[in-house]
Amino acid sequence: MLRKYLLFLSLRRVNSFRSFILQKPCRAVKTLPIFSLEGRTCVVTGAARGLGKEFLTAFALSGARGACVDLTLSASEESVRHITEHVAKSTDITCDLRPYACNATVESDVKQTWDKIVSDFGKVDVLVTAAGIVDNVEAENYDFPRWRKMLDINLDGTWLFARAAGKHMLAQHIRGSIILIASMSATICVRPQKQAAYNASKGAVQMLAKSLATEWGPHGIRVNSLSPGYMHTDLIKNLLEKEGKQLVDNWQKDIPLGRMAHPSELHGTIVWMASNASSYLNGSDVIVDGGYTCW
Repeated sequence: MLRKYLLFLSLRRVNSFRSFILQKPCRAVKTLPIFSLEGRTCVVTGAARGLGKEFLTAFALSGARGACVDLTLSASEESVRHITEHVAKSTDITCDLRPYACNATVESDVKQTWDKIVSDFGKVDVLVTAAGIVDNVEAENYDFPRWRKMLDINLDGTWLFARAAGKHMLAQHIRGSIILIASMSATICVRPQKQAAYNASKGAVQMLAKSLATEWGPHGIRVNSLSPGYMHTDLIKNLLEKEGKQLVDNWQKDIPLGRMAHPSELHGTIVWMASNASSYLNGSDVIVDGGYTCW
């Protein structure tokens, strides 16, 4: 009787171990070490939602510490909480993300926020400027205050944070990466929506990145722009609620891949641009649009 019981326990252990092996891979996922962001501090503006939140998530999953910057502290705190929970569920990484409130269009706000981030983390290696808005109104009916708001947020806010990052990296001799979020609308005029103000703001962001790349490149600071195509972000969802979901069908006809992207599909691109894996990428505009701009 004792023998049978011991045999039963032995088989049970073997089966348990077999189940564990089948559920858990025996080896860690391997990739080029130069894609790692361990030991880096990354600042992302507009990180409470949409693309900014996805970028901060990608950085956390790659081992970086991060600053979540958005208009309100409550929004930033919620984003940090959500990202931390997501990372904990899928990895054994311990997140070091901190929330900050900042109006990117106010110079004093940006300076104060930047100084606080540097005080908290010691240094900044990567900046991504993802704060932005979109607006579809025909040019002849576009009021000047509305135009001014578009440029304030999309261009001025980008410039203020980029300048703060550049000053910091130059002073501390940091060979950092600055990524300005533009759009495929910086290169072409999409259809059928009319968005001259938005296109102009993103075209300016793209050229700003090139200009800063020439000034700061000699100091080892790389500046590039990332131009996404149609993504299922909160901005697009709000737009579709106003203008109708038939817009999606029109857009997808002009995308060679035949679909819009999920924001998480930019994870690999943003990590590549931020890491040493793109050490010779400078002054470039990286378009990720499913082929839309090929036509």
